[in-house]
Amino acid sequence: MSAALEPGTWADVAIVGGGAAGLSAALFLARAQRRVVVFDAGRPRIAAVTHIHELLGSENTTPDDFLAHARNETVGYGAEIRNEEVVSVEPRPDGRFDVHSVDTSTTAGAVVLATGLVDVLPDIPGLTELWGRDVHVCPCFSGHEVRNAHIIVMGIAEQLAQSAKFLTAWTPHVTVITRSKFDATTVRRLHRLDVTMIDDDVSELELADQRLAAVHTETGRRLEADAVFIATPLRARSHLAATLCDVTTDGFAVTDIDGSTSRRGLWAIGNARDPIGHLAHAVADGARVGPWVNDYLIDRTLDPTS
Repeated sequence: MSAALEPGTWADVAIVGGGAAGLSAALFLARAQRRVVVFDAGRPRIAAVTHIHELLGSENTTPDDFLAHARNETVGYGAEIRNEEVVSVEPRPDGRFDVHSVDTSTTAGAVVLATGLVDVLPDIPGLTELWGRDVHVCPCFSGHEVRNAHIIVMGIAEQLAQSAKFLTAWTPHVTVITRSKFDATTVRRLHRLDVTMIDDDVSELELADQRLAAVHTETGRRLEADAVFIATPLRARSHLAATLCDVTTDGFAVTDIDGSTSRRGLWAIGNARDPIGHLAHAVADGARVGPWVNDYLIDRTLDPTS
């Protein structure tokens, strides 16, 4: 096992983001005997939920336990994890990168961005308090846990019909609340699935004993409910990709299938490039990018100008 790096030195690979994607990449690269530094700002999106689902071998594990186990595995092969937020990454003329946090600077041969995303939540009373508990974003991740429950679907129009359709696999009690208008075909399909559609907007989530009791609408309706699924706008958590490579309008890195960006030596994985990817996809992304980064570093050894 290689020794931990001293702050302010160099690394073969700097990985920005210590969630599932970043740690998965770090595990491969550390096992490939690369000097790896993972920068972890400590705000994983998965921390909002109480238990992990859809990840084989980790079903019903808490996010804290999952991440602690992943960190221990990665450190066990010699990677270093720094609990620091990266504030800038500067490309060097020699093809390397200077990675700066508030406390340290590290020169890396390659950089992997695993910085995740942020759900942009509307300003609705009760929403923040119930986020990750009775307010969910993904039917695939949480549908089983609310089977046969009374569900309210709300949020941006583009995703509402799909979310409502998916949820009928777990419960016959699905209600969509929106002022947005669906086309006739979508309305007909949702009606066939017994989805209720209400032409209104949600104004408040009512809590009782710290759980969801009901949803209130702008016209004064009160609907008892067990859970809410909200379709939210998504944006990149970090500004780093936008300073280094091509990005989408929401700040997500534009990549090839292997995670490579428009800048040589820079990769992006997980939700830093794929906003709809699940936890299993993030783990797979990290495992997928590792061999490509390792191959790039070997080629750089053979030809430093490549």
